[in-house]
Amino acid sequence: MTHPPSEADNCEPLTNAVARGDVRLVARSRGQYPGIALQTGALPGLRTVGYWDAVGPQTWGLPFHRNEGIELCYLLSGETPFETDTESRMLQAGDITITRPWQRHRLGDPNIRPCKLLWIILDVESSEAGSTWEFPNWVGPDHPSRRELLRIFRQNQCCHLVDRHAELQTFAQKLCDVAADQSPLAPAHLANLINLFLLSVAGRLSEGISDTPKDPQGFDQTIRHFFSGLEASVEKAADAWSVGDMAHACRVGKSYLTSSCRRIFNATPAEQLNRVRLTHAKRLLTEDAARSITDIAFDVGFSTSQYFANRFRKQYGMTPGQYRSGAL
Repeated sequence: MTHPPSEADNCEPLTNAVARGDVRLVARSRGQYPGIALQTGALPGLRTVGYWDAVGPQTWGLPFHRNEGIELCYLLSGETPFETDTESRMLQAGDITITRPWQRHRLGDPNIRPCKLLWIILDVESSEAGSTWEFPNWVGPDHPSRRELLRIFRQNQCCHLVDRHAELQTFAQKLCDVAADQSPLAPAHLANLINLFLLSVAGRLSEGISDTPKDPQGFDQTIRHFFSGLEASVEKAADAWSVGDMAHACRVGKSYLTSSCRRIFNATPAEQLNRVRLTHAKRLLTEDAARSITDIAFDVGFSTSQYFANRFRKQYGMTPGQYRSGAL
């Protein structure tokens, strides 16, 4: 599996689409992100907040990329594809996405669909290899509040929420309105709305967090989520994952991934990947009886049919052919 360079996204496809007149963009930004530049000293740590309004068929999308901060998006209208290394879905109006620092994700397949999308990217002072997060001082009224917000966002690695009762829609629409405001009080309004939005999302995320202190950084939860994504998608499981690729997708080091997998699954990362692939293969052997065993081996990610047969026999005590004959 080949990963793109690790630099933060520069939104070039979006910038080009705006220049062509394909999409309307309103944003307050700094650094490489498009939009009206935020004043020096205004809301430090806010990389960008704004929205695009894409009407009609689009010929662009945001391919797999990473952001240096936490990104929250809210789809106000329309629909568009969203994907991370472990899940993919068609976003509908009212859907919220959350991606953590340096987490790979994309919008479009490859093109986005007509939609209006709000985004916020907050720098949490995290390098790609680093593990220390810290919200800027204007988030939350005090350090304990910021620390609790970070705990929630780290421990619950969910990337998708649904605003079923439109509880956040008002905040999202007001953020769109304020993003175009350049009055002296605009930064204060932005700070207030972003805090309310973060608190609302954190409240939803906190419902899925255990009180156990065993995984304070949320890394083990990320690893569980990663392998659950592979279990849900034979295409994802079949990717040419190396241990380094898996560690990168989970945003941990290779040694941590290995020790965590042994603790969670009693297996190395490669062994757990094989287990997931074999589970997919077992299902395909009965669901697609006309397909050859060799083709199925390749379909689920094994490089040779012999290695697949050896792993299958070790896992299930019979050859793939014997399993298929007994199941049909």
